[in-house]
Amino acid sequence: MKLLLTAAAAAIFAAQSMSAAAEDAAAPAAAPPAETGPLAAANFTSTIYLTTNYIFRGISNSDGPAIQGSLDWAYDGFYVGAWASNTEFSDSHFEIDYYGGYRWTWNDIALNVGGIYYTYPGENGKLSLGFDPGSTNPATPNLLNPDAWYGEFTTGASYTFAKTQFAPSFGFAYNYSPDAFGSDGESHAVQGSFGLSLPYDVAFYANVGWQTTAGDKSSGIPAQIPFSGGPNGLLDGYDYVYYGVGVNKTLKGFKLDLGYYGTDQSPSLKAFYPDGPINGNTDKNFHNLIEGRVVFTISRSF
Repeated sequence: MKLLLTAAAAAIFAAQSMSAAAEDAAAPAAAPPAETGPLAAANFTSTIYLTTNYIFRGISNSDGPAIQGSLDWAYDGFYVGAWASNTEFSDSHFEIDYYGGYRWTWNDIALNVGGIYYTYPGENGKLSLGFDPGSTNPATPNLLNPDAWYGEFTTGASYTFAKTQFAPSFGFAYNYSPDAFGSDGESHAVQGSFGLSLPYDVAFYANVGWQTTAGDKSSGIPAQIPFSGGPNGLLDGYDYVYYGVGVNKTLKGFKLDLGYYGTDQSPSLKAFYPDGPINGNTDKNFHNLIEGRVVFTISRSF
């Protein structure tokens, strides 16, 4: 009898042990603790863009398709990043921009201050192989030797009426450069933006801005660009209005964007971007860069 009771107890203990083991095997493994701190993986993102045209403040910088990419880090309001693209505004057809700043919220208003530095590796200021600063004739280098690289200070604010239908948003941005692209003196850019969240997760956006450049080695009097509206019959800087309107939607992780961009083709802008071939190449025309165009972009962030 005692032997039978002992055997029964052993069987029950064995069954309980097997049941506990089975439960342990079926239970999901404990998730590792989430990374925290400035170097957490979640703070880093990268994005790849394929676009039919690289547009900067209403002006085409690629005169055709562009492949672009960015790498960004953000933590506790601070951010830094780099962005690259092919461009016609460099002898090497390559641009890398570096940026950083701080973002915060005050009374539901999103605020930003920062800076951006535009670089064009391989650019030669003494001649031009495209739309970059320098002589329009490689045989006669421009002695002014303008520099393509430049920096801007930027600030902005935006507000979204999140509890209102379509969640309309409004934004304002201001950029200042002490010496703009092509060693062209001070420049200012002021831009307003508007957005809506439409049905089917479609976003609508529109923006309008004004750019003014004082003019020096590229568009100022030293560059000797004829302009009947300027002093001594020469162009002394330029200003213009630019705009953009479009829609976008994220589908299976890809963001699809379709927009229309252009400028007001002001007299001073048309003088700086004249109608005619560049370096004898009839396929390149400065004036085409400031005309309105439809742009399609597909991007994916990781």
